[in-house]
Amino acid sequence: MRGQDAALFSDQNANNGLLSPIAVSATPDEHLYALARAFTASRRRLTTHLDASLFANPGLDIMLFLFAEGQGGRAVTMNACCAAAGVPRTTALRWVKLLQERGLIDGSDDITDRRVTMLALSDRARQIIRTWLTDITVVP
Repeated sequence: MRGQDAALFSDQNANNGLLSPIAVSATPDEHLYALARAFTASRRRLTTHLDASLFANPGLDIMLFLFAEGQGGRAVTMNACCAAAGVPRTTALRWVKLLQERGLIDGSDDITDRRVTMLALSDRARQIIRTWLTDITVVP
């Protein structure tokens, strides 16, 4: 297990002794950032049992990555987003373009290096992901 994944699953669940992906956090958004990371890490681990092409969803992976890593609306590099998608770079780039066209991702040049493209979730997409993650934490 990689360092980030290990950190997500470091707390023991008192009820059943299983590893808990979500630690108690100071704010609701911190809990949601941790949930987004845990959800993505869990999907990645599924590839040890099933062919990743059976359940690939680069759009969701990119949006969850931007939600968790772009806390507070911070921008993240295009390269990092492509890596987070878990698909070939050309496929990830197509998904980034589609998400931009749909108004879910905003892109801009890095102010210190114009060769680098920075991406962030749009305000609307951030609210959609926040609402969805909140909804799945209260499923009966």
